[in-house]
Amino acid sequence: MSRAALWLPPLLALAALGVLLGATGGPDLAGADNADREPLVNEQAQVAIARGTAFLMSIQRSDGAWSSNSGKKVNETYRVFTDGTDVPHVGVTSLAVLALLAGGHGPGRGPHGQALDRAVDFICDQVQPSSGYIASHGTRMYSHAFATLALAEVYGVSRRDKVRDKLQEAVEFTVKSQNETGGWRYVPFTNDSDMSVTVCQVVALRAARNVGIKVPRKTIDRALRYVIESAITTTGSRGRDGQSELGAFWYQPHDQRFNRPSFALCAAGLTTLFQAGLYDDESVQRHIEAHGIDKVPPPNIQRSVRYMEREYDEIHDRPGGPYHYFYYYGNYYAAQAMYQIGGKDPALWAAWYRKVRDHLLAMRRERIDKDTGRPHNYWPSNVDSNHAYGTACALLILQFPLDHLPIHQR
Repeated sequence: MSRAALWLPPLLALAALGVLLGATGGPDLAGADNADREPLVNEQAQVAIARGTAFLMSIQRSDGAWSSNSGKKVNETYRVFTDGTDVPHVGVTSLAVLALLAGGHGPGRGPHGQALDRAVDFICDQVQPSSGYIASHGTRMYSHAFATLALAEVYGVSRRDKVRDKLQEAVEFTVKSQNETGGWRYVPFTNDSDMSVTVCQVVALRAARNVGIKVPRKTIDRALRYVIESAITTTGSRGRDGQSELGAFWYQPHDQRFNRPSFALCAAGLTTLFQAGLYDDESVQRHIEAHGIDKVPPPNIQRSVRYMEREYDEIHDRPGGPYHYFYYYGNYYAAQAMYQIGGKDPALWAAWYRKVRDHLLAMRRERIDKDTGRPHNYWPSNVDSNHAYGTACALLILQFPLDHLPIHQR
């Protein structure tokens, strides 16, 4: 997998969004389909990305953070903590940083360079000196993982000593907080774990390893065992609609009381396999045999893809579904999985991206900036009132074909 970062000046980054480079025979950064050379990041998406980025910049706090509601998932709802409304949120700030990096904006340079520097300083300041845990206002392991990932991607292009030091502390905390099952949970050092939190940690560890931070191989191997054991590979399990859940992944394979599969969990499972270097069924099987994992039959990537394709429509079409945090979170990981699969099957990736792109474009809302009079785009969600979370996730998904963010690259 290539991990060479592509960092363009802001003006050139905007050009890369359009058909200009593809039409002139240059690098097809917009991901054009070979059949008709139509860019995946089409003109509407270019406008939405530019306006969404402007929206994020307009709501950044003076301390570098982005605000959101700090709380916890309760089944399919989100419960905001006491004093957790509209607080500087380390997880959402990290997603905003990643969204800017994915658009080709670098720390310390260009129109958003200083804003990125302030955001990175905010994240560094939330690293607890006694442990390396990155948290503020009650945020938990999701936010720690996104913050670790953001620091890794920033360190890869800035090589700032402070960022490396904080990243090292955060990685060591992640490694220490992995439990006996091989996974992670909402809070550190618990006995149980789940697929959703585990994928965040694995992606962050992979990004840290890519930039030279030591990550114990046994940590990744234990996480892989957990994920492989979570795969649904027999036909006995049936979903709400009576259809087979073959190809899906369990939420908690070791605790059947609250177990369930879902679109987001399947995307998380595939992304974890790919980020650990298992890109096809053969490599998964070799890993199972080499590590003595009892999983017969083994996971099958195409079955997982078919499950995701079916379940996507279910989550999108349900009332309020597209604005639920599950939709954004699930599609962020689905985009990672499908983009990797697109290296071998470009048509599958192109069809997937176009569908999600068009849905995101239909979901965007417009607001006129009171200072400039220019239109901004944002994406609302059910977890915050200022729309930073939904906007950052939407930008990350829309910008995948640009291939700027090393952790997302093939």
